[in-house]
Amino acid sequence: MGQNCLEQKVTLLIFRIAVFTVGALSLYGQGGGGYGGPAISSRGLRQAGARGSEPVSIRPFANVIGIVDTGGVGVGLDSNGDIVDYGALYGVEANIGAYGSREWKRSRFGMDYQGNYRAYANNNFLNGSDHFLGMDYTQQVTRRATVQFRGMGGTSSRAVGGVLAGQFLNNTDALGLPINDLFDNRAYFADITGTLILQMGARNSISLGGSGFAVRRQSAALVGLNGTRAFADISRRVSRRSSIGLSYSYFHVDYPRVFGEADSHTAMLQFSRQFGRDWSLSVAGGAFYTDFAGTRTVQLDPVIAELLGQTAGREAFNAINLQSAFMASLARNWRRSAVTASYHRGSNPGNGFLLLSRQETAVVAYTYNNGSRWSVGGSGNWFSTTGLGGFAGSFQSYGAGSTLSYRLTEMLHLTSQLDVRRFNSSSSGFNRLGTRVALGLSFSPGELPLSLR
Repeated sequence: MGQNCLEQKVTLLIFRIAVFTVGALSLYGQGGGGYGGPAISSRGLRQAGARGSEPVSIRPFANVIGIVDTGGVGVGLDSNGDIVDYGALYGVEANIGAYGSREWKRSRFGMDYQGNYRAYANNNFLNGSDHFLGMDYTQQVTRRATVQFRGMGGTSSRAVGGVLAGQFLNNTDALGLPINDLFDNRAYFADITGTLILQMGARNSISLGGSGFAVRRQSAALVGLNGTRAFADISRRVSRRSSIGLSYSYFHVDYPRVFGEADSHTAMLQFSRQFGRDWSLSVAGGAFYTDFAGTRTVQLDPVIAELLGQTAGREAFNAINLQSAFMASLARNWRRSAVTASYHRGSNPGNGFLLLSRQETAVVAYTYNNGSRWSVGGSGNWFSTTGLGGFAGSFQSYGAGSTLSYRLTEMLHLTSQLDVRRFNSSSSGFNRLGTRVALGLSFSPGELPLSLR
């Protein structure tokens, strides 16, 4: 009872902060601007509030949609000893949010916020409220120095079609986002990053930064984490459109509910190329080194087992891994649309079920706003996660999602959403297909059609 009360208080606090932020910034962010500094996106992360290359004033919205969710999995077993499957759920969901940016002569502020409350007609236990808030601020301090601050946080309880659907899935540096969780269980998360970019002469640049991140999961069977991260990049422009560089990143993570901690070091050589005005390509290759300390269950020697009266025990262990790392991304930004494709292989703190892991991610995403009546967004993604150290096991997921918005009147929009995700694990009993289908009406003032992704 106390835990549910605490959850309600935290959710209400997040909701109040977000509503105040949306209201204040939507009023303040309607002006023009003219930020002319570097288009820095924090090591590949899409800038908060961006919808193509054309600036979008901060824009609030609210909607009510009918929802049908399938494939939800709880943390527990049913009367037959199988993992809980919630089956088909149908109900209604109310959302509020805002996205967009504000630009000044030497700075930019962007934000994405979405909060909701859902009520299912056939399962009141799963009713709840989720929130996501992402903000970034970039300031050109001098002609050669730029700083950027990025923050993300919120709470989510849906593995398919929730507030994290379509949010920064191609960014492997946001270690505090639970975008690859297996269960429909509430998680609280935060990730804060600061970056300094220095231009050293006409051809060289250096980027230095650090972040702190944390995830807390409601179920005692799932593991949260605390982490810190540091990174550095050096880049040299070898021609008008091509650059080469070297990157290094490090993170340390510990797991509050189990005895365990991990360190990860990644070093890669980079190459980037600009094609024309709109296309950009980046590739990087190298290796990552991990050092994981924890405990594991072992079978006891028969003599010791007879003496202690038990057949299993726990031992401390230390596991070291050295594996290849790779990254590639291709992107194009038009005035009102954008397309990205990326692949990444590297280390990851884990997803609450598997701890320190090797993760491979592939994402393709597209957004388009025609400027008069409608907008569309879509993405496809693949995750492969393999446990390192004493926590073996593997997990894969394939997903696709889309949103469509059509302007009915100046402020009223018809919106739809479809999300599909296939889960495969080393245990066939967990394999499942999760879906979300939604249709409803949105209210949002603004000259352009509403764009939700």
